[in-house]
Amino acid sequence: MKFIFISLTILATSFLWLACKQTKYTAEKLPEKQLRWGNGGGFVGKESSHILCDNGQIFNRDMMGKTSEAGKTKGKKAKAIFKTVESLGLSKMEFNHPGNTYNFLEFQEGDMVSRVVWGDKNFPTEKSFENLFGELNGLLKK
Repeated sequence: MKFIFISLTILATSFLWLACKQTKYTAEKLPEKQLRWGNGGGFVGKESSHILCDNGQIFNRDMMGKTSEAGKTKGKKAKAIFKTVESLGLSKMEFNHPGNTYNFLEFQEGDMVSRVVWGDKNFPTEKSFENLFGELNGLLKK
């Protein structure tokens, strides 16, 4: 009887562990839902970007399109940021007013991509987008 009880406990524990384990993405296989941010422009027109996945993984993408893992934040923090993106309506927003240099936020889910680009002093963006941009850059410094 004890053997059955111990076996069932071990089995249940292993199922719980597997159920709670988060997906780990690679630079070659990113999720369909992702948040990208970065900046670009200037003399050479170089754009650098970062990608946040829903599990908290962060990737860098250089101007040649090469993607590499850059770090991680807590899954709860990433989910909170995605909720902020949803509340701001970024998935339905298009704002394209770059200056000589610019910042951007981009949300992708499947084939749908929406992008907010700002930098032109004549067309300021909402402060909430700038705050989100700052929060995302703060994840890189950890």
